[in-house]
Amino acid sequence: MTDEKRPPDLSDLQSRIAAAREREQVATRPDPKKRAMASGYGIAIRLAIEMVAALGVSVFLGLWLDRELGVAPLFLIILLIMGMGAAFINVYKVASGFTHGSLRDLAEMKKDGKTRGD
Repeated sequence: MTDEKRPPDLSDLQSRIAAAREREQVATRPDPKKRAMASGYGIAIRLAIEMVAALGVSVFLGLWLDRELGVAPLFLIILLIMGMGAAFINVYKVASGFTHGSLRDLAEMKKDGKTRGD
């Protein structure tokens, strides 16, 4: 009766579970280089869409107004210039928000005493 198997100690079980979770996290963690590159592509695509959308809407409205009112390229030119300004402002907002946000995160990490590698 003394040869019965005793269950493993709970602290051993907890350490094994923690080790298994760590291995799982390491296996599923994305590569930081790929993640940064994907983030850069996402920002570039967003900037391109912002520009194309602003210009596309302004050209469409300009052509539509010119056709409805019977004035040749008057509204097309006016709205195209306004669309270029709107595109520039949208791109500037996106770019400055990205820069200020990343600088803010870096300042908070320094304040908390964390480094980039942590």
